[in-house]
Amino acid sequence: MRTEQNKNDLNDLVNWLIANRRLDVKILVLTRNFKQEAELESAINRYSNLQIKICEYIRIPPAVFREAVEHLSDSKSSVETARSLENKGNKSSTEKKGSFLDRFKPKPKSLPEFQATDNLTKELDKVSRGISRIVAITGHRGCGITSTTINVASEASKRGLSVLVLDMDIEYRSTNMYFSSFHERSKRDEGINASLIRTLARPQDYMTTAFHVKDNLWMAGLGYSFTDPRLIEQFYNSSKLVGLVSLLRNKFNLILLDMPLHLLEKFGDVMIHIDSFGMCIPNNLYSVLSTLKNVEGTLDKEKAAYLNAKSKVIVTKYNDRSRFQGDIFTPDRVSEIMASGLLESFTYEMKVAGYVSYNNDFDSQIESDVPLVYTGTDHERTYGNILLRLLEGVS
Repeated sequence: MRTEQNKNDLNDLVNWLIANRRLDVKILVLTRNFKQEAELESAINRYSNLQIKICEYIRIPPAVFREAVEHLSDSKSSVETARSLENKGNKSSTEKKGSFLDRFKPKPKSLPEFQATDNLTKELDKVSRGISRIVAITGHRGCGITSTTINVASEASKRGLSVLVLDMDIEYRSTNMYFSSFHERSKRDEGINASLIRTLARPQDYMTTAFHVKDNLWMAGLGYSFTDPRLIEQFYNSSKLVGLVSLLRNKFNLILLDMPLHLLEKFGDVMIHIDSFGMCIPNNLYSVLSTLKNVEGTLDKEKAAYLNAKSKVIVTKYNDRSRFQGDIFTPDRVSEIMASGLLESFTYEMKVAGYVSYNNDFDSQIESDVPLVYTGTDHERTYGNILLRLLEGVS
C-alpha cells in the first residue's frame, strides 16, 4: 500500500462489504510499511476479517505471497465447504422432490441490501460514488468562507469521501485557526510551514507535501511564519494551480479551495477547471452589494458571467430577523437580488445550496478546534445538505 488512493480503495471495499453484508470475506494486506496498521485502524475496527501482515524484506519474496494465499484459502475453506454442502443439498433435494408445478412457484426474495434510513445520506450516496469534484468556496472577506470550507470538508470526510483543502488565501491563512495540529506542526516543520507552495510545486508528492489532518482529510496551506516572496512568486500562480487540480482530481473525491473573490483576478485561468462555486453571502443588503462590487472590480464580464452560472448561494451567518423591503430576507431572496440586474453580467439566478444560522458556536469552533459538524446533528445536517448541493454541480 504505497499511495493514499490504495488506502481509499481499501476503505471503499470495506464499506461495500459491510453494506452488502459480505462479512465472511477475508482481506489480508501485505506491506513493508510498519505504520500501515495504525493508518488502517479505522477499517480494521469496522471489519474484523481485515488483517495486516508486515514483511520486513525490501522486496516481498514469492514464498510470503504463497503463505498469504494459503492463509486466505485455509480461512475461507470452512465457509466455502459449508456453502458447497448447502448448495449440493439444496440441489439434490430439488432434483428428488421437484415437480413440474414447482417451476411456477414464486422464487424466494433475496435479502435487501443495507441502506441508509435518512434521505440526505441516501442522496449523498447516490452522487458521491466515484465522484471527483473541484469546488471553490468564495465570497467577500469576513463572510464565513473558511468556516464553510472547513465544515464542508469535515462533513465530506465523515461520510467517507477523500478530501483535499487548499487554503489559497495566503494573506489571512485562516485554516491555521481551524486546524491547530497544522499550525503547531508548521512551527517546527519548515516543509509543512510551506505546504501550499511545496504542493503547488510538486503535486505528485502530495502525500509528503500536504498535511494529513485525519483519516481521509488532507490540507495544504501556509504557516504564519512562511515569508519567502521568491517562492510565492514562482509557484503561487494560475498555471501551477491548474497543474495541481488537474493531477490530483483523480486522487481525491473532493478538492476544496478556500478562495475569496479578489483572488479570482489572479487565478482567473483556473475558473474553467472548477466544477462549482459556493458563494458565501450573509442575508443583509450590505453583504449582497459588497459581493457584487467585488465581482465587478475583480472579473471581466465574461468571467463574471461564468462565475454567476457556476455558483450556488450559501447564506452564511443567517439572521432569521433580517428584513428586506419589509419581508423576511430569506436565502431565496438573497439569490434573487444577486441576479436582479444590479450587476450587468450577473443575471442568472443562482440556486441556494443552503444556509448556516449564526450562533455562538460559529466563533467557538476556532477556540475548541472542533468544526461545527461535530457538535450536533443540526450542523451536521446543514453542512451535509450544502455538500450535497455542491457535489451535484450546476445544471
